[in-house]
Order: sequence, then C-alpha cells, then structure tokens
Amino acid sequence: MLLVSCGNTPPKLIPVQSPPIPAQLTADCPQPDIPEQMDWKDMPQLLADAMNSIAKCNLDKKAIREIEIKRLAQ
Repeated sequence: MLLVSCGNTPPKLIPVQSPPIPAQLTADCPQPDIPEQMDWKDMPQLLADAMNSIAKCNLDKKAIREIEIKRLAQ
C-alpha cells in the first residue's frame, strides 16, 4: 500500500545550468611580435613563436569542444 500512494506524484523536472566556459579558453590568441628591422636569421624564431601560439589556440579549442560534448551528454 505504501508504494501505491507515491505512484500519483508527477515527475518534476529541475533545470540544470551548464557550466560556463572558462575565460582563459575564450581569450584572444597571442600573436608574435614582428620587429620593424628583421633579418632572415630572425625568421626561424618568429616561425617557432607563431607555431607555439597556434598550438596553444588549438588546445583551447579542443578543451571547448570537450566541454560542449559533456554538455550534450547531460
């Protein structure tokens, strides 16, 4: 008899707020400074700095995608 009395209670949906995306993931990606006077010998360092910046941005985008996948799974 106790189990039957609870059978008429309608289910109540509780809205769940998704966690915000951290600000460091949505911040602008830094660009390497290009000096006004530049020689060819400076190019490898500039390229390395640019590639590091791109790699960091890609990691941020990957983290955002993972957050979105978790949101959709809920």
